[in-house]
Amino acid sequence: MSSNRNRTVRKNTTHDLSANVIDFAVNESLERLINTEIEAAYRRPWHRLDRGLRLNRLRLFVDDLATKRSLKPQEKAALLTLLTKSLDKKLLNSKVAVDYDPETERILEIKPLVMHQTAAGEVLFQLLEKRNAVTFRKRSSAPSASPAAAPGKASGEALTPAEATGPEAEV
Repeated sequence: MSSNRNRTVRKNTTHDLSANVIDFAVNESLERLINTEIEAAYRRPWHRLDRGLRLNRLRLFVDDLATKRSLKPQEKAALLTLLTKSLDKKLLNSKVAVDYDPETERILEIKPLVMHQTAAGEVLFQLLEKRNAVTFRKRSSAPSASPAAAPGKASGEALTPAEATGPEAEV
């Protein structure tokens, strides 16, 4: 038998891809559309931003805080790591946790973020996690408005046959 039997035969697959290239400078309306989308991306509220856009704003916040507080590079990296992990844990998803101004496109404050300064002068960062307290529903003092409940009975008590049929049935 011939040895060509198990070989894959390749066809000539050279394609000219130069005709598929889109020049955005030629299509001005497409370029304007893309530019307006880029400008409007950060103008949405915090809870409407995508994860990548939030990470970008967190990096900008860390840079601003590092210049204001004159943080060391290690402290800056630790803060960025903490905020990134907190975003992954969904601690920074709500607009209550992050005070974001869509007009200036900057984070003004991260409310659960706490800074501690050690005796050696190092700054440590911590994000306080909000503990959800167990809540109980208050029981109303008025009896429930179920059709089977009689005026003098609680909703869980059984009704007598006379009470179930009503006063008209008693003769």
